[in-house]
Amino acid sequence: MVWVFWGSVAVLLVGLAVLSWWWDRDARKRGATPLSGGAMHRARWSRRLEVERQLNSVVTKGATPRTQDAAQDAWKGRTDR
Repeated sequence: MVWVFWGSVAVLLVGLAVLSWWWDRDARKRGATPLSGGAMHRARWSRRLEVERQLNSVVTKGATPRTQDAAQDAWKGRTDR
């Protein structure tokens, strides 16, 4: 009898996941699949790690927005500004 309960809970959770993915039309237009959440999480994690590395290498405390932009450009190697 316990397997019926946990089976129904699993079916409910999978159904909610599919329904939320279906309603997210923007994500489907971008090509998201129900299993691409892990890839999105890894990409977000790597972007956060890159920002952390940048902030630890370039001291921007007390800097003006223009100075922060210049530090970011120097970090990324841009010289067009």
